Amino acid sequence: MMSSELLNDIKARPIVLLVAIALHIALIIMLSLNLTSSEVHRPASTTKKTVKAVVVDAAKVEAEAKKLRQAEEAKKQAEQKKLKLEQDAAKKKIADEKKRLEDIKKKQADEKKQLEELKKKNLAEKKRIEEEKKKADLVREKAEAEKKKQLELEARRKADEEKRRKEEAAELQRKLVEEERLEKEALQAAENNKRLQSLRSQYVHLIEQKVERNWLRPATSTPDMSCEVIVTQTSLGDVINVSLRQCANDLAFQRSIERAVRKASPLPPPPDPKVFDREIHFTFRPRS
Repeated sequence: MMSSELLNDIKARPIVLLVAIALHIALIIMLSLNLTSSEVHRPASTTKKTVKAVVVDAAKVEAEAKKLRQAEEAKKQAEQKKLKLEQDAAKKKIADEKKRLEDIKKKQADEKKQLEELKKKNLAEKKRIEEEKKKADLVREKAEAEKKKQLELEARRKADEEKRRKEEAAELQRKLVEEERLEKEALQAAENNKRLQSLRSQYVHLIEQKVERNWLRPATSTPDMSCEVIVTQTSLGDVINVSLRQCANDLAFQRSIERAVRKASPLPPPPDPKVFDREIHFTFRPRS
């Protein structure tokens, strides 16, 4: 068991093996020298001392080797402890770093989540603003369209009102002109009628005068006798018919009037063609 431990120590620490080999080589050289010297010069008692010395030296070597092993073991344990401490520190540092990275990752994830939520919120807000803007635009467009419609209706109403006013003014002016024209025409017609009436009276009077110039008073006539005469003439004044009405009941008087009318043919022309009439009515009253 001791040999196994020694082998394990030697394998773990090659320097111990080198030291042991060196010591053994030294012992072998010393033994060789001692043996050679004892065969030539020294007696057997010296050999015993040499063997004893070699044994003592081997014990020292073993003690040194043990010390070395113990030192190496202590160093190994110290190194292992240091290594363990370093590993533990490294593990702790790695764990801390891992935790820090995880915290950073979590923080980044939280920030990313917050950023995404903020982005979603901004998108929702942007969408809401756009929808409100669209609604506002629709309301504004509707208001503008309504205002435009009202303005068009008002403009149309004013145009219609202006047109109606102008038409009424034109109609009033037309009526005034028409009334003025009618009044003027009526006045002219009245004046013309008056003139024509005067001319007609003159025309009839001319006929009466010519008939009277051609009348021969009968012996039975009296100043109070009269007779309504209706003479039908041609456009040239030729008498074609004579009718008597409301005439004095005196046949000679009646025939004398009829002969006078026919002897007056052709009748006098009218002073104006407008007063010509195919039938002339007049009252024949003989002068005293």
